[in-house]
Amino acid sequence: MKKLLLGVLLLLASSSFANEVYKKEVATPHDVYMKEFKSAIEKNHMNVLYELDLIKKFKDAGYAKKFGADFNKNKLTAATTILLCNGYIGNQISNIDAEMMSLCPIKVSIISDGKSTKIIYTKYTGASTNKEIMALLKTLDEVVINTIDLTTDKYMEKAFSSDSIESRHTDH
Repeated sequence: MKKLLLGVLLLLASSSFANEVYKKEVATPHDVYMKEFKSAIEKNHMNVLYELDLIKKFKDAGYAKKFGADFNKNKLTAATTILLCNGYIGNQISNIDAEMMSLCPIKVSIISDGKSTKIIYTKYTGASTNKEIMALLKTLDEVVINTIDLTTDKYMEKAFSSDSIESRHTDH
C-alpha cells in the first residue's frame, strides 16, 4: 500500500510543472518602462488583452480605507498586471491539445516602488509532457522574456516556416 501511495505521489509531482519565475529589475520609471514594454509587445507579435492598475483598483475598491496602516506596506507607487496573447503560438498549442489553452493568456506583473521597476513573469516551459507543446512553450517563454528585455524576438521568424514544429525549436 505504501509503495502504491508513493507511486501516486511521485506521479502527481511529475505531472505538475515547477513554475520558474523570470524577474528583471530596471532603474527606469514605471510609466517609461510601460511605454517601451507595450512597444516591444507589438514588435514581438503579441497583443495586450487586458491591463490592470492594481493600486488604483484597490484604492477604488476602498481597500486603502478598509486596511488603513496595513494597506500597501511596501509603498508601491505602481503595480500593473498585463495579460498578453501570442496568437500564433496559442493557436498552434490549441491545435495540438485544446485543454492547454488553460495557459492563455500570458500574465506579466510590473511593480515599482519609485526607486526601481520590477518585471515578473512565470514561465510555461515544463507545463506539458507533449514534445511539440513543450517546444512551443519554450518559444513562448523566449518571446515573453525578450519582450520584457525590450528586445525583438528572433524566434518568431522561425515560427512561420513550413518546417516541423520540433525542428523549429530544437536549435536553441
